[in-house]
Amino acid sequence: MSWYVHHVNLQAHDVRQAAAFFRDIVGLEEGVWTYPDKTGEVGHNPNTIAYFGTENRGLHIVRAIASFAADNGFIHNPTIGGHFALCVPDLAAVKARLETAGVAISDAGVYAMAGIHQLYCFDPSSNIVEINQVVEPSGGAGPLQDAVHPIRKEPGDWYIHHVNRQAHDVPTTAAFYNKLIGMEPGIFVTPSADQIGDFDRSNNSLAVFGPENRGLHLVRGMATFHVDNSLMHNPTFGGHVALTVPSVEAVMKRMDRAGHLYSDAGTYAMAGMHQVYTYDPSMNFIEINQDIN
Repeated sequence: MSWYVHHVNLQAHDVRQAAAFFRDIVGLEEGVWTYPDKTGEVGHNPNTIAYFGTENRGLHIVRAIASFAADNGFIHNPTIGGHFALCVPDLAAVKARLETAGVAISDAGVYAMAGIHQLYCFDPSSNIVEINQVVEPSGGAGPLQDAVHPIRKEPGDWYIHHVNRQAHDVPTTAAFYNKLIGMEPGIFVTPSADQIGDFDRSNNSLAVFGPENRGLHLVRGMATFHVDNSLMHNPTFGGHVALTVPSVEAVMKRMDRAGHLYSDAGTYAMAGMHQVYTYDPSMNFIEINQDIN
């Protein structure tokens, strides 16, 4: 099935402070949000949302709105805790499978983004996930590409490489994305034996969806992961988004000048990728990487 990561939503205590980090340190360019003609009870302004990308795809920085679910008649509140969004070609079929399996859903319809039908649910590890579909390409959303999670570079020459989500039960959570969402499992490609780090890559600890390590990673939390790999940050806890940039060295230099802490992991987990870990100002875990193939 063709699918891609449409966007990642990060909760921020101070939206403008977080936006400055992604703009001035990571090097992303702010985009313009496109609302539908008739919106839901969204309630956003420049101090509650920042956006990086085009056609509403990319990175959403959002301040939590406690009443958001109640205001819109949802079970789920997508402004709290962050979430990621998968775009699929047939949302109705996915919704039917979720309902048959007894998964509680919030069908938001087209309410926040022009031309995008949005649905929210929890996966078996209690990660909130948005599943959406482009229903009005003329609204600026663009049609779904034929390829699974194709590379889409945004202004500033960056793209979402993958979304990592912590899973309490990796096989059960992987089955949810496979059987209910309709995503085929992928193969995690590691570096050579002399470069690879120290981590469990068994089916009970890791599952991937997408080509060339891009897409969705499901990972069991490993308490000693950062110590085992001589890192300050532990990427197996809490989930993260991985952004591929033209020069990870340039980003590290800007973090050095700003006194911003990070872990330079080098090429240790994914073949041909130089990985760096850090937190944004709202303590969202962020991976910044570069394709060095």
